[in-house]
Amino acid sequence: MCHSSLRSLLCLLALLAGCLGASGAASDNDALQELAARIEAQRAEQHEVLAPKSFAAAVAAYEAANRDLERGRKAERVTERIAEAYASLDRAARAATGAQTLLGNVIKARSDAVLAQAPDFAPELWTRAAERFRQAMIENEAGNIPMAQRRAAEAEVLLREAELTAIKGSVLAEARALIAQAEQARVERYAPRTLQAAKRYLAEAEQEIQRNRYDLVLPQNLAAQAAYEARHALYLAELIAHTLKQRGEEASLEALILSWEEALARMASSMDLAVRFDEGMQPAMKELAERVRQQQQELSRLRQELRDQQEQIAGLTKELERLEARLGGVSQERLALQRRLEEQERLRANVLMIERSFTPDEARVYRQGEDVVISLLGIKFPSGRSTIDASNSALMAKVQQALALFPDAPITVEGHTDALGSESTNLILSQDRADAVKQYLVTHFGVNPERITSIGYGEARPVATNETAEGRARNRRIDLVIHLGPR
Repeated sequence: MCHSSLRSLLCLLALLAGCLGASGAASDNDALQELAARIEAQRAEQHEVLAPKSFAAAVAAYEAANRDLERGRKAERVTERIAEAYASLDRAARAATGAQTLLGNVIKARSDAVLAQAPDFAPELWTRAAERFRQAMIENEAGNIPMAQRRAAEAEVLLREAELTAIKGSVLAEARALIAQAEQARVERYAPRTLQAAKRYLAEAEQEIQRNRYDLVLPQNLAAQAAYEARHALYLAELIAHTLKQRGEEASLEALILSWEEALARMASSMDLAVRFDEGMQPAMKELAERVRQQQQELSRLRQELRDQQEQIAGLTKELERLEARLGGVSQERLALQRRLEEQERLRANVLMIERSFTPDEARVYRQGEDVVISLLGIKFPSGRSTIDASNSALMAKVQQALALFPDAPITVEGHTDALGSESTNLILSQDRADAVKQYLVTHFGVNPERITSIGYGEARPVATNETAEGRARNRRIDLVIHLGPR
């Protein structure tokens, strides 16, 4: 064979070897991509957490296979590494399944802690808990179930503590920061009462979280109030410090400003407004002025409606006179119309009489279509209960007198609560209180039980804001609806 033929054969063999090598590399690449997808799928199922050693071994084998492929190592070696990774992933899957069965409580505790952002709000506790959790999972992988359960119990305690700390941190963070800012600024020197109020609300919020970490409505409201009082204290301190440059009387200055704010707050509450003073009095005054303008417009509208009704009554009276003149005497139509007028006048007089019998703190009386509503704002129940005690006797006696004016009318007793607490609890409480009032009317006043229906609406029908104590007090009420129209 000539030299040129030999060279051609060698080149052909080299080319063939290169093609085979490229084909093998491509196959290994595909296998590694499939392995990477399997690793990510098991990572999403938390096998990295539930079987840390086996999962880590799988990742290490995958990375070694990648390195071998990049360095041009033998295909058999790459294939062997891939097989090792799959074997480790299978062990991780079995261990994770076992952990979910045997150690479900601690796994749930870890999920709750993560949801509460424990790594951010309780980093030290989270680190300790996570390490104890990891030890439990490693013992489970090794088949040492008693030790795994012991470590899991220890981890669960730490995780629940981390979760609670994190919930407190997330709910109370703003209030705590503002109070710390106020203390650093020595606010207590000028606004001690306001700063103390902030600390008290903060402490109450923390106690509520400690009592029930999963019902955060009340703690969030208390924390918001604490943050407001802290901002308020900062504002007052700045104002007082500035004022003291011009005048003295440190002790009386805060009390004076608070008295001004209290007067404005009472005025705002009567208009169903929740004003704030952490930016001074001007925003509150602006809100009050706007509400006064709106109420003046509403008053003008009501006055116009009254004039229209008076004109309608005058028109009906003239129609009566025309009917009487045309028919030459009293007609059935005239008598019916006259009765309607007399009934309307009697109803207005009765509503006015009822309204005057109650003080503004006891009840609000108004017409609602063809119904008369007595909204009992002054009825008192023990917190979270539906008992009507002797302190309500005077108020209920007035209710008896009011109902006596409509002896045959059906009555609906409606129970209402404020928005604190859970919706389901408020709904049950409102129904219990409505039932208690119905029973009181039947037992003490002899009202026919067939006339009365009771229903609880919970927090669904507020008449005032739930952001202030005054507003919440108005929402905690019993409405007696007297039905005068056809039913």
